[in-house]
Amino acid sequence: MSLGNGQYSELTELLEALCDDRLSPAETVRLEQLVLADNGARRLYLEYIDLHGTLHWDTAQDSGRAAMPAAVGIPVATNPSLAPAETNTAPSGRNRWYAASAAVAMLILVGLGIAIQQGVFSEHNGDHVARNTEPSDGNNATNTSTTNKGNGTSEEPLVIDIPNDADKPRHLPVVSRPDKTPTESPVIAPGPPQVAANGTSPPIDARMQVASPVEFIDEQISASWTVAGVDSSPTADDSEWVRRVYLDVTGRIPSADAVDRFLKDRRPNKRALLVEELLDDSAYVANWTTIWTNLLIGRADVSENVNRPALQRFLRRSFARNRPWSEVVYDLVSAEGDNEENGATNFLLAHLNNEAVPATAVTARLFLGMQVQCTQCHRHPFNDWKQSQFWELNSCFQQTEVVHQRVVDPKTGRAKRATQLVSKPLAGPIFYENRQQVMRTAMPKVLGVSIDPGAETNRREELARLVVEGSQSQVARAMVNRMWQHFFGHAFTRPVDDMGPHSPVTHPALLDRLTGDFVASGYDVKQLIRWICNSQPYQLSSRYGETNIADDPAAGAAPLFSRMYVKSMTVEQLYDSMLAATRLDESRGNRWDETEQQRRQEWLLQFVVTYDTEENNETTTFDGTLPQALMMMNGQLVQQALSAEGDTYLKRVVTSRDSETEKIRKLFLAALSRYPTPKELGAFRKLLREQTAASGGNRQQAQAEALQDLFWAFLNSSEFILVH
Repeated sequence: MSLGNGQYSELTELLEALCDDRLSPAETVRLEQLVLADNGARRLYLEYIDLHGTLHWDTAQDSGRAAMPAAVGIPVATNPSLAPAETNTAPSGRNRWYAASAAVAMLILVGLGIAIQQGVFSEHNGDHVARNTEPSDGNNATNTSTTNKGNGTSEEPLVIDIPNDADKPRHLPVVSRPDKTPTESPVIAPGPPQVAANGTSPPIDARMQVASPVEFIDEQISASWTVAGVDSSPTADDSEWVRRVYLDVTGRIPSADAVDRFLKDRRPNKRALLVEELLDDSAYVANWTTIWTNLLIGRADVSENVNRPALQRFLRRSFARNRPWSEVVYDLVSAEGDNEENGATNFLLAHLNNEAVPATAVTARLFLGMQVQCTQCHRHPFNDWKQSQFWELNSCFQQTEVVHQRVVDPKTGRAKRATQLVSKPLAGPIFYENRQQVMRTAMPKVLGVSIDPGAETNRREELARLVVEGSQSQVARAMVNRMWQHFFGHAFTRPVDDMGPHSPVTHPALLDRLTGDFVASGYDVKQLIRWICNSQPYQLSSRYGETNIADDPAAGAAPLFSRMYVKSMTVEQLYDSMLAATRLDESRGNRWDETEQQRRQEWLLQFVVTYDTEENNETTTFDGTLPQALMMMNGQLVQQALSAEGDTYLKRVVTSRDSETEKIRKLFLAALSRYPTPKELGAFRKLLREQTAASGGNRQQAQAEALQDLFWAFLNSSEFILVH
């Protein structure tokens, strides 16, 4: 489509209105239509915006940094703490330049998107820039891979938003919750407003409705690369990716056989299919049960009131049935009854000490993504929460108490101690002391919403109901942020559980979109994992180069997710991966067997330190310390893995009729989830021959010892203990 003279005149008038910041929402939509309709219009747009930005730059007189205004309907987010106090002022010259820059960036992105949709491929140093709805080979799951060069830097946390048609509110229809979706989530078509699973109508714009969640992830993340001037790392090869996804989803590395099958699989969508397979695996349930047990009550049993196995049963059933996360949170926050019969009660039973201060802090941190513990005594300098707000939330837990009884066990007929969580009558406010030692009152309130303070009100039930309401519920938002951190090593905020206004969000539009989609899906945890694992950023390698070396959150930079950040295994991942690599898990039977649980817990507690604080904190010493190194080199678990006794994987390899090359290859697959390189294979074959020749005795025994040494080296390598 090309524009006529009249339309070019209209375009000029709209561009003038844009630069003067007097463009109405309807005019914004019209401007976008004209710009995207004609190549000449796009050139005029760029030249006009560039001219105005240059003219106004030197005359800008603003004394402080201002928030970036919207351009062509583009809400470009910035650090909230830098926003001006008054927003109804005339735009300064600097603001116009910001608008121009944002508009230029937007148009470049639009141009890239159009070119890619038309099948145009650009090549930078041998790396292709492409979008495929279906991968061309096994190295790609789906989605977008974009590389861009530049050297743009920023002194402040990078915040990226993609253009949204903000003046046309739409509603996200209810999304079905298929348990098995081997391909990308379906595109959400525009339609009439429909009610989401929780009874609300989450509004999102028209652009969000066109793109599926996976596509939106790809677009937002690749946009941040463009703005920052970085290239993404190449796509991870199959061996790197399969090891990563097993560790992230199931908490352990894949077996040698599983790796071998995946590497030989030639189906183009094999990565998406493997994600589905892992979500249906019992190891998925075990992994997320472990993760949330540790988050809820810690690794060590800090209270005699806590029944750890009962809480694990509650979580295990919840993840096995894929219960909506909103229901799980509701049960944990509002739970009552016997701690064995109702496993959800054990969360609060672990934290009701010190006037329920830990219960208040942990609930806010885990389920609301807010660190409010410091505000119990004073107003925190970096947190908008006031001391009064902490105690208003705390009043919801002051209604709760622990009751101990002696009951008869119906199975044994013997008396035993029973612990119950009950709600007691409580009316009106609670009292707390401020820093001036003045007594204050606090009425029950959460997120600005008051709760009926009457004695008949169950405050925890009201709290549980309020925190899961709305299309952008704080519970959904916190869960999306935490899941993103789990899979990428870094969240949209730093830290993951401190999402207040003082913590800039790196990709606000993406966090909003995923939160809305998560709510609309019925708080489907598996669906959220699908979106993340099938996205292009998750397919990237952990290897980086000069073009994205600056993308280093460990050095303080805002994460751009242009590569996969290397993570250390958790202590649980290492234990379970040792069992998987050595096949000890096959000989030990059910993971939830009481004997195996006790054995596992004893091993894990070697690295757990519990602090006696008001937040019931704990940490692990699993960080490369000398005790850890000694345990890995000579510990009992390693000795069992390398033993010639029993049915271990090493014994199977050593006693097999396979060639020397095949035996080395199998040990690589078992420990490192990859085939050896030709150089590695040659070096290890030479080592085996030399060690066997030097033995002067039983060549078979010498070879067995050499393979044992090789396997020991693999298990103690950095490559084994890191998630990459």
